[in-house]
Amino acid sequence: MITLRDYQQNAVNEIRQAYRRGKRSPLLVLPTGGGKTTIFAYITTEAAKRGNSVFLLCHRAELVKQISLTLAAFGQEHQVIAPAAIVNQVRTAHFSAYGRSLIQASPVYVASVQTLINKIDGLHHRPSLIVIDEAHHLTAQSTWGRVIAAFPDARLLPVTATPCRLDGKGLGVTHAGFADDIIIGQTMSALIESGHLCDYRAYCPPSALDLSSVKTTAGDYNKGQLAEAMDKPTITGDAVKHYHRLLSGKRAVVFCVSVAHAEHVAESFTLTGIRAESLDGTLSPDERAARIRRFTDGITLVLTSCDVISEGFDLPAIEAAILLRPTKSLSLYLQQVGRALRPFPGKREAVILDHVGALSRHGLPDADREWSLEGAKKRSRKAGDSEPDVNIKTCPACYHVFESKLPACPACGLAVKPQGRAIEEVDGQLQEIDKDAMRRQKKQEERGCTDLESLTALGRSRGYKYPAQWAARMIEIRSSYAKRRNQHPEQNHA
Repeated sequence: MITLRDYQQNAVNEIRQAYRRGKRSPLLVLPTGGGKTTIFAYITTEAAKRGNSVFLLCHRAELVKQISLTLAAFGQEHQVIAPAAIVNQVRTAHFSAYGRSLIQASPVYVASVQTLINKIDGLHHRPSLIVIDEAHHLTAQSTWGRVIAAFPDARLLPVTATPCRLDGKGLGVTHAGFADDIIIGQTMSALIESGHLCDYRAYCPPSALDLSSVKTTAGDYNKGQLAEAMDKPTITGDAVKHYHRLLSGKRAVVFCVSVAHAEHVAESFTLTGIRAESLDGTLSPDERAARIRRFTDGITLVLTSCDVISEGFDLPAIEAAILLRPTKSLSLYLQQVGRALRPFPGKREAVILDHVGALSRHGLPDADREWSLEGAKKRSRKAGDSEPDVNIKTCPACYHVFESKLPACPACGLAVKPQGRAIEEVDGQLQEIDKDAMRRQKKQEERGCTDLESLTALGRSRGYKYPAQWAARMIEIRSSYAKRRNQHPEQNHA
């Protein structure tokens, strides 16, 4: 039986309070690896005990299996609505883990949303609660929205690690979304500090890619043009060379633009003696499972991926993320780097090799981010300015990388001007980000703020959209830590 962590139980309590206040659809936000599946599986099990029917919706075969196995760990019987090959995989996994299958006649359904939409009329139960995994995909026009529209009386529990969309629109009901409340769980930095996620090292290119010729389609780079720009050996910091230099022997996932790009990258690794395989949606469920199994066992060291190993893909064996897919999507970036941060036996830290300037565009994975239902705040741009704000800088003296808000390098003290844009790509070595110095700088600033007023002022100086809410959250976290120390004083000297 699974025991909830403190922050997971707090999230459960906040969700229940939201329903008591009359909310229909509170959005739970928790970083990749924080245990969203555990939280909503627990809520599902408790709801089923009271005779309620629950639908749990997802959109990938791996997610169906993950959710089903988590429900089984709670002892909760359920039905699985998915293609037959996936159902058979899940049933086999149940026997392997528990000696029996918990796929039984039950008012709890784990459903692939693409399969469920065609079977709604034949279901024996109407849900009291609908859980929506990866809820940033949820719109009225989507398949998810059509399923939800069929059950207007059901409560909703949308969950996501990244409550943002490429178009900048919010997930709240006032922005054509579904959420009427937002519950912010533990931050990624706190999960790393507590050991629930791995710490990491990150390496960035000294120069940025020039993608000025690649058009934008639906808010992100045009995939066809991007694949043509990226699928060539002259890309900054050749991925194979840097794997040998920085990751030799580690299991790494390479995020690619297209299926062909992923296959070509896998071939390049294989030619240098590194066992590599590509993973994409064109493979059968059995073949995908076989390749993942070989990777987990260390037979395959590199998996190259196009749109498979990102959202909801739970594979803790990943020791490194190699970014070869530029993206304007903060959500996609966080989903990708988050794959490498799950703890795994023998894994002390993860490594991120950023060949595409993603950290310069989106910031460190565990940077403080303010999530809300309102969507992203857009800044006005000059004509022809299609590039984002640069939020980290590289020191030319010591190669330390730090937040652009700081006027000087915190490692060596050199005053550094913001980096320019649209720099031609060059062949060069990736430079390691000194994130520890960045974290120390931020923590030192925060320790100097002892009350709500000073913390709010700090949040305002950092440019946070909701500095008062951030400050209140910091006070709450400090109070929780202090309470824990008082309850367990013997651990203070451990």
